[in-house]
Amino acid sequence: MTTDSSPSAPDSPVRITDQATAVEMTARIIADARRQVWIRSLDLDPWLFDHPDVLDALRGFATHGHDTRVLILLHDHAAPQATHAKLLDLAQRLPSVFEFREVNDPAYREDRAAMVAGDAGGYYFRAEGDRFEGSAGLASRARVRQLQARFEEIWERARVISEYRALGI
Repeated sequence: MTTDSSPSAPDSPVRITDQATAVEMTARIIADARRQVWIRSLDLDPWLFDHPDVLDALRGFATHGHDTRVLILLHDHAAPQATHAKLLDLAQRLPSVFEFREVNDPAYREDRAAMVAGDAGGYYFRAEGDRFEGSAGLASRARVRQLQARFEEIWERARVISEYRALGI
């Protein structure tokens, strides 16, 4: 893991420069969250969200208590279906926890950032959503509030992805 911070500053951002560190930080952010996780992704990046460590963290988070929510905001709802994303299977088994929306406002579609954040203060932000390079922190509540505010602004104007709902047969 490459870091731009000193060990004495636990809330300083860590620079993510490789896929393994991105997966490790994402799993930790989700595992540390208490009640809410926010995910913003272009297409539910298979290299990240299909990774067993991240799926295990999401499963553990989703089943560890009441009133947990995972809000997932995508740019392309069809791509995860086409690649048979493992996260969709998990979400269909726990529909009361996972909510999906798709960015459909042209102004917001130009913003191609991606992120994972949890209510315990952890975040992983990628300005270029199709790359794994970015910054992360595990104790950065102020940064999470900024990311959450932007997320919620877009979330309110995004369309619900009803295509992911399992048929109740």
